[in-house]
Amino acid sequence: MEELISVIVPIYKVEAYLERCIGSIVNQTYKNLEIILVDDGSPDSCPDICDAWKEKDDRIKVIHKKNGGLSDARNAGMQIMAGTYISYIDSDDWVANDMYEKMMYAIKKNDADICECQFEKTAGIVKSNKEQQTDKVTILKKEEALKAVVEEKINPVVWNKIYKREIVDQLYFEKGKYNEDEFWTYQAVERAEKIVQIEDVGYYYFFREDSIINETYNIRKLDALEARYQRMKYLEKYPEIYGVAKRQLVFNCMYHYQKGLRFLSGSDLKKLKSKVKAIYKDISIDKNDIKEYTKKEKIWFSISKISLDLVCRIRNKFGYGVE
Repeated sequence: MEELISVIVPIYKVEAYLERCIGSIVNQTYKNLEIILVDDGSPDSCPDICDAWKEKDDRIKVIHKKNGGLSDARNAGMQIMAGTYISYIDSDDWVANDMYEKMMYAIKKNDADICECQFEKTAGIVKSNKEQQTDKVTILKKEEALKAVVEEKINPVVWNKIYKREIVDQLYFEKGKYNEDEFWTYQAVERAEKIVQIEDVGYYYFFREDSIINETYNIRKLDALEARYQRMKYLEKYPEIYGVAKRQLVFNCMYHYQKGLRFLSGSDLKKLKSKVKAIYKDISIDKNDIKEYTKKEKIWFSISKISLDLVCRIRNKFGYGVE
């Protein structure tokens, strides 16, 4: 008997894409699914689409709730999930029809707690046409995986993975955050003893002009920096990884400060400068950390100790470190 996978889909104002998303889940070659559609108070036809699908497939459960945001919708789905394994799919994306079959094969064969597949960023046209690659895997133990998250060799997103239930139980998403996945992923990875990555592209991330992630830089995007700051603090108990997290945060501070100088003004810019400087000041860089920096990084870091504002203005002038 196939073990049950609970698939949690938060839904809000995606009526143009929802049929494609649900259809790709319903048509999986792996059949033992509990599909939890969470209508997060969507004002369009999404609630009706969800109810129509529920009538067509008895594996589907629908939650209609007041709008509370992506994290709140995922958390609502977690309240009723019954699966041995858990997956999160965003409702404007879709998945390959054999994604769960391949991921379950890899996670079971390698006795792993989390499986990550590759994803393709697309405007609607799928470019991948890979043959079966599931036997080509990367296996990471806990500390290797935590380091890989910091280095983004494991993507700090939730939706291209499946998790054993015990990994995500009571690990709820932080409400009201812009980059909720980054607050959550490293904590899930730390709960795992082994992670397996497969080479197959199983997830299709739909890149649309009006999506949250594509907005011009704004003050809310500082949430990403806060997530990485919290992650650095959390990883202090792993000395080797802590050093990597500190280095990554140093240059992430510069990135956000540079973005602020480019796109913000007035009270938002003042707020950004204050917050970034406070985080930057709390990164305890020592001589051993600096030894790991490249020559250019050492130069940027040296200037930043004189003035974070100065180094970021110089980097902006020469187009260094930001798109």
